Amino acid sequence: MRIPSHSRWQRLAALFGAALIAFVSGVPGALAESTPPPFTDANGVRLIVPPGTSLDTDQQLEAASGQLLQSPMGRRLVAARMRFGTDPGNVSVEWFDFSWLRDEKTLPWFRADTFHSDMLNALNAANSGFDIPGDYNIAAKPVDYADNREIYAELGAKQAGKLLEVSTSNVYHGTHSEQIPLARIRAAGPLSIQRMSKDISDAAAKSLTDSILVRSSLGLASENSPCLNKCNKQTQDFQRKLAIAYYGRGGSPDSKASVAVSQNVMGKATSQLRREKTRKEEQKRKETLGLRPDCDTGVAGPPGEGTRGGSGRVVVMAAALPMAAAPCSSPGGSSSGGLAEALASKDTGGVDFSTLEMRYLSDNPGSGGVQYSFSAKPAAPGLQQDIDSGLDLLTTSAADLRAWLVLDPNKFWVNLNPNEPDRIVDTELGQTNAGRALLEADLQMKRTEGKLLDPKTDFGARYWKALTGPSGKACYSSRLWIVPGDVQVREDGGSLYILKATLAVNAKAQHIAGLPQSCDADPESDARNERLEQTTVVPKVAEAVNTAPEYAPLRRAFLARIVAQWIRKRHQEGHPTSFGKLIDSGDLGPARLKGDWRPRQVFDTYVHSIESGEFTYEQTTEEGDTVVTSTMVFGGVDFSKLNTTPVSAERMNSLYPQLPQTVKASRDHPAAAPDGSIWLGETAASPDSSLWSRTSDAVREFATSRTGVMVLLLGALVVVTFGIRSGSGRRRQPS
Repeated sequence: MRIPSHSRWQRLAALFGAALIAFVSGVPGALAESTPPPFTDANGVRLIVPPGTSLDTDQQLEAASGQLLQSPMGRRLVAARMRFGTDPGNVSVEWFDFSWLRDEKTLPWFRADTFHSDMLNALNAANSGFDIPGDYNIAAKPVDYADNREIYAELGAKQAGKLLEVSTSNVYHGTHSEQIPLARIRAAGPLSIQRMSKDISDAAAKSLTDSILVRSSLGLASENSPCLNKCNKQTQDFQRKLAIAYYGRGGSPDSKASVAVSQNVMGKATSQLRREKTRKEEQKRKETLGLRPDCDTGVAGPPGEGTRGGSGRVVVMAAALPMAAAPCSSPGGSSSGGLAEALASKDTGGVDFSTLEMRYLSDNPGSGGVQYSFSAKPAAPGLQQDIDSGLDLLTTSAADLRAWLVLDPNKFWVNLNPNEPDRIVDTELGQTNAGRALLEADLQMKRTEGKLLDPKTDFGARYWKALTGPSGKACYSSRLWIVPGDVQVREDGGSLYILKATLAVNAKAQHIAGLPQSCDADPESDARNERLEQTTVVPKVAEAVNTAPEYAPLRRAFLARIVAQWIRKRHQEGHPTSFGKLIDSGDLGPARLKGDWRPRQVFDTYVHSIESGEFTYEQTTEEGDTVVTSTMVFGGVDFSKLNTTPVSAERMNSLYPQLPQTVKASRDHPAAAPDGSIWLGETAASPDSSLWSRTSDAVREFATSRTGVMVLLLGALVVVTFGIRSGSGRRRQPS
């Protein structure tokens, strides 16, 4: 389907002061009371607006949008439209669950979790990798049961299931949005199946993929119902379908009416959802942060998004930030900071939020409170961004900082060794986002090296030739692990600037029993092969670790580790700090991950990769013989030891001109640095003496609430009561 876009998100806003009751009459539950249940058409699609229904008044329009938001499927459809913005075209959301394949006795070789992971990667891959006509946007994510019970209930999904949610937006005259995820799965499914079973034919793999889709297609929500031309037939396997309006055949009067209706309803619904999110976040912030008795918070919608004709002075909502707690401010005050301003602006301030990194923190309890600033790269033209994803990145940075503060630094390691399933990660670290970031980066590092060593590539061919010589035979396994690299900081009293923070990769020859290719250790050959790996492979792996997007969670966790060490050092030196009660407390609080993620899953994936031959290559020697060569890399990530290099003020100004001035400006608005980076800052007030006793229960209540944690606002970094989305963490230790 294709429809013109509705109005964009104007401003995410909040009023400081006792304005909580100012949440205008856009509450979905109240609006929907006078609206009849959704109408179901002949094709089994529930319609928010039945055919022939007029929406002539504000009350009728708000009632329809309220009905849409009452449905968990509808709410996620509205969130998808907010994500994709004003691009013309239809937006749809589809849900799949492949977990039933875990118990499929007729396919003992099938790995449901691997298939789920492969489809997630395929759905998020670049458009150029698929033969799908037209331009479109697509985003997929896993949805676990813990924080998403409403959508599981509406879809009839089992609690033990594992939903995959796919949001898609198309453009005019292109492939319809409902068709795109199905086309990607049909293209990627056979490849995943044939990696699991090399004996299955192309035709059989395609047939099996089609059969899997029939049973796995749980739900579809679309702005317009599937067209009768072809989408209706292609989407018939979805067990539950929801749309705003009936589309009929393309080009028909029904389709034109549907476009107009869905546009109007969606425009109203996005405004309502923004206001609702803002209100809830402000309420939770007040409960969680234990703001001073004289400090109240309130909420108002973006300008013009209340009742028609409404107006009022609004300021950007610091409460939308997972680590931000704005100081008390009078109603109608100025913007709370550059970070909030960028998040609230309709184009996210021209910032690529996927590159956010915490690079500055100032901790002056009793005077300036806590101030912090993130650096980021400018957004590329046309970049599609999801505000929720931006908030997630900020939230996990806060959660990582808390984990590094409350746990013993000796536990900051993870380990992937096929012979050590009981030494993957420390138990506590394995329940945090930081531990998960380390463990998944370790697995990714092994895959990065595995791709480099493929003899079908120029680099891999040169490496194997140098390693094996003319015989094509070699015996070599190594331990490869990530450690802190060059870290340069500027300490200025109670302020820390992180100027440089690179990660290093170490390699050492080490034999391990039980590998696909075993042999006796030869010290002389090991030394030669170790030097070869260190000089050729390690630099390329290190480059990926420090620059590739797939390692971004590890880099963010590392920056939080640096900040945590600085806070620890100041605390040990006797300086007052806002974080003293957290240090070494062991209280993970809301930094403890929720959901079904477990460290053992990463270990099992690693072992499966070994057993399935992911690290095994065929190559031909100069004599013409085919030799099967296995490579084995194990190791981990070790952040237990961290050394920093101090930088003088003069040196910092030479390398990063005007950085203090840029950071200072970022507290009020997004500030551009001479190197082109954008800095986004915030200021948080220090908590009062009773905050510590009030925070824990509020955090736990919020973390287990029905709505889950979108943003758990802290006493900024002051108390670091971080809230995170569902998931769980893991840890490991280098061998």
